[in-house]
Parts: sequence; C-alpha cells; structure tokens
Amino acid sequence: MTDMTATLRLQHYNLPAMDRAHHHFTALLGALPMVSKTALPCLLNSLILNAREHFDQEERFMQVTGYPGYDSHRRQHQALLKMLDDYHQQLQHQVGPDALTLHSQLCLWQDEHQQNWDDPLAQYLRHAHSWHPHEQVLLSLES
Repeated sequence: MTDMTATLRLQHYNLPAMDRAHHHFTALLGALPMVSKTALPCLLNSLILNAREHFDQEERFMQVTGYPGYDSHRRQHQALLKMLDDYHQQLQHQVGPDALTLHSQLCLWQDEHQQNWDDPLAQYLRHAHSWHPHEQVLLSLES
C-alpha cells in the first residue's frame, strides 16, 4: 500500500488564524482517502464551506492591510472554489472524480498555493506596519 499522506504538506506561519484554518483544511483533506463513496459529497461540502470561510478571512486580512497581491491571490481562491463546486455538481449526478483522485488534486493545489501565495502573504502579514488599516478599506467595510 502506498503512503496516502505523502502529498500532504502543512506549512506553519506563526499566524494563529491562518494556521488554524490550514490545519482544519488539511485534516479534511486527510479524511478523503478513507471516505466512503456515499459520504464523499458530504465531506466535499465540508471542504467547500471550510475553504470559503478561510478564504473570506484571508481576503479580509489582505484588504485591511493593503496587500499588493490581493487580486491575484483572490483569483487563486476563486479558481479552487469553482473546481470544488464543479466536483460537487458532478457528484450530485453520480459522476466525477473518486476520493483518491480528488485527494491528490487538492493536495497538489494546497502545496502549490501555500508555497506561491500563502508564504508571501504570511511574510507580509508578520510585519507590524501592515496592520495599520487603510482608510479606504475601513470606509468600504463600514458600508
């Protein structure tokens, strides 16, 4: 039997909100190889809800701090959510990837996303000057 966890990579950023969200998502990913075919849509729904919540939070952090890579990073989030929604729709019609294929694809996405998108964001967020909310963002959040 091959090691199903070999592609799971969890980066720790020393940013509690970001780390908690990544740990939870990774735990859900870790359950994929063991999920039954009938429970797969439910687990996929949990992954979708978790990803949306995490992405919303991360995007708020980017907006409040004026993160320069916001638009590109947000597009990455939207692409994953579309992929997950498409898989969810396929499973509703009894088609689509099996749990192991989905696990492999999501682990690859997570690894690439963490290295290319979350690492630079975490470095930016760790700088204290980043956490002085920008007036324009505050006005839009108050609306």
